[in-house]
Amino acid sequence: MDQHATYLFTYGTLMQGFDNPFAENLRANSVYEGKGYFPGLLYLISWYPGAVFNANAPLRVHGEIYKLMYPKALIAELDDYEDVFEGEKSSLYLRKTVPVTTENNDSIHCWVYLYNQSVAGLSLIEDGRFKHLA
Repeated sequence: MDQHATYLFTYGTLMQGFDNPFAENLRANSVYEGKGYFPGLLYLISWYPGAVFNANAPLRVHGEIYKLMYPKALIAELDDYEDVFEGEKSSLYLRKTVPVTTENNDSIHCWVYLYNQSVAGLSLIEDGRFKHLA
């Protein structure tokens, strides 16, 4: 994979199999590169998950890697979907660059939407894989 390209790592409702306009737009404007993971914790927020990156975590957050064809436009739309605001404290998620391990054990830096609120009282998804609730 081209290390200078713009990649997005998804672990929730933007993954394949989820039927919403934002996931469909991501698939239409990117190239699926495969599965991957990063060290961290995955929580069930409501009908959607939230991940916290922690390089020293014993657990992993699993998801999918996409190479974005039109990153500027797509990222702006996804920032809206993920409730990323100029004021970080009020943002539900923050878009950060995180090293993601690919299926080939390569490391690639990807944009990831990380949960930006308290995780107190939330259920930990121990296997790090978000699944449909329906």
